[in-house]
Amino acid sequence: MFLDGNKRVANLVANKEMIKNGEGIISIPVDKIGEYFTKLINYYETNNSAELKEWIYNNCIDGIE
Repeated sequence: MFLDGNKRVANLVANKEMIKNGEGIISIPVDKIGEYFTKLINYYETNNSAELKEWIYNNCIDGIE
């Protein structure tokens, strides 16, 4: 899934902060990986993070009600 270690380190650091603040964890569902990468590429190309943030919030936060 990762071409280099940067994404893994970023994921670990993000989840550490999420857990520390009682906000669950970020976990990309396997069946949504393609959609995630599409949104991520769009963010890289436009530098607009709003759509990606909303998608992650709605689809990838686990451990909270």
